Amino acid sequence: MKKIIFSLTIITLSVGSLFAQEDDKKLSKIAFLMVDGKFEDVVNKAEKLAEDPEYRRNPTTYMYISQGYFELARNWEYQEDYPDAIKESLKAAYKMVKYAEKEENEKILKVNNDFLSQLKDTVIKISEIYYDNDNPRKAAYYMAKIVKFDPDDYSVWLMKGVYELKARNVGEGVKSIKLAMENIDASYVPEEVSAQTLVNGLEEWATLVKNGEYNKYFEAYKFEVSESQAPGILSMSKSMEQFLVGEKVDVESRKEESEVIYKSFKSDAEEEEEDDEE
Repeated sequence: MKKIIFSLTIITLSVGSLFAQEDDKKLSKIAFLMVDGKFEDVVNKAEKLAEDPEYRRNPTTYMYISQGYFELARNWEYQEDYPDAIKESLKAAYKMVKYAEKEENEKILKVNNDFLSQLKDTVIKISEIYYDNDNPRKAAYYMAKIVKFDPDDYSVWLMKGVYELKARNVGEGVKSIKLAMENIDASYVPEEVSAQTLVNGLEEWATLVKNGEYNKYFEAYKFEVSESQAPGILSMSKSMEQFLVGEKVDVESRKEESEVIYKSFKSDAEEEEEDDEE
């Protein structure tokens, strides 16, 4: 049922964009392909269009690339031919947001808010799989992809930092957590899809603070951290549970849910190349 609802959402988003671009025949053709579920054609035509100087910085072009690759990634029949589909979807999402903001095109961001939330939710769960399976380096890698297109989600920044510390990437971990905790206080309201991430991240952060292993590194970045702060951080985590949809998900339940999602996105190359940013 969830897949059907989401497919309808994608169609609605595409049609909305179609109306927004009604005078552009090339983009309109891609919109119709999206509605028809011809995702390979969507990706191929949108990527070709992105090579055209006229469309290379058009956020709608990258919207279709991102949505098309996301649909390819979540369908078993395409995984062998498109093993990096989820990564390509993330790269295109970043460019869509980047160019929309440059052009002050807020409309396309509003139209795609549901899609970006769905993409974020999926990638958060993929990162959880790696962490639950003792690979915090890859977990941090995927969280980093989220903050590229949504740099104001401090819940994700916090968990990214936790993963980085666990992966012994201490410098980046310190910077990520410092940024997060400078913006998270009792009045902070997390996004729905990352509320659980915030609750879990605060719990993990409290444990790290109580342990004291990394406190000297935070001091070097002029960020005061002491073991006495741990109870307050745990209290904040508890208060943030009010933003969870449904009951708090425990570790085992989260891992089980993550495994199901991971099986739908199982193709994952080991190399972690830098994205081509313009």
